[in-house]
Amino acid sequence: MEALTIAIEPMTHELAQEILPLGQASWDECSEIKKDTCAYHGQRGLKVDPNIDVYLALEAAHMLLTMTLRDEAGTLRGYCVAILYYSLHLRKELCGNVDMFYVQPDYRRAMSRFITSVEEELRQRNVSIVGWPVSMSGKMFDILQKRGYTPDDTVMELKLKDLPKE
Repeated sequence: MEALTIAIEPMTHELAQEILPLGQASWDECSEIKKDTCAYHGQRGLKVDPNIDVYLALEAAHMLLTMTLRDEAGTLRGYCVAILYYSLHLRKELCGNVDMFYVQPDYRRAMSRFITSVEEELRQRNVSIVGWPVSMSGKMFDILQKRGYTPDDTVMELKLKDLPKE
């Protein structure tokens, strides 16, 4: 079995470019899970275009945690990007929101270890609550629920306009 390495890496332009193809794979997989159940109503199959400058600004402000899952050759096989912020409701409580998480299908045997590593790092940073926005119909919902996560609020979406056509 191939050894996989989990590490904290700073968000850089180079890492963002390395994440981009996996981010597209994640978006495409989520699009298939959600189909027309989200506010984009059939516009899910989009080309992702992340605002890398904002991620870099969050990194510079120490408000970003980026963790990677790499194979023995150093190839990126999974990633987690979490945004750290102080709660607006409990101003002394540090929170973490997993903005992006993906592991390529052939490497998902390492997901439990990867999630545990993310949780441990957030715990070491004194995070009180970690949130994982997930679709209730997706596998991550079940995985996280088995780990002790509980669904809290549901985000209700209303599409106010169509996304621009490319």
